[in-house]
Amino acid sequence: MTITLNCCGTHEENMTEIDNAPISDGFKAHVRKELKKHYDELATQCVSNLVDLDIEHERNSIPIHEIVPKGMTIKKYYSKEQRLLRGESVKYVMFD
Repeated sequence: MTITLNCCGTHEENMTEIDNAPISDGFKAHVRKELKKHYDELATQCVSNLVDLDIEHERNSIPIHEIVPKGMTIKKYYSKEQRLLRGESVKYVMFD
């Protein structure tokens, strides 16, 4: 006999699913223990995969001196005329 438990919901839904399953109380305790172990492993993996956003931003950012041509100011580079020459949209950028 095969019994399928859908433990893909919230914690409360999972516990209700286990409580309503036609299995012994001992096996229900075992399923709860295995489910908790599985969630603990997932939580550990999530914590170990966290990224320091400051370091990630520095790693992925382009230094301004590599974007702005030598001798041109940042204000001039982002001016409407220069952006039009580069074919960029001028609708959303406001630079004072």
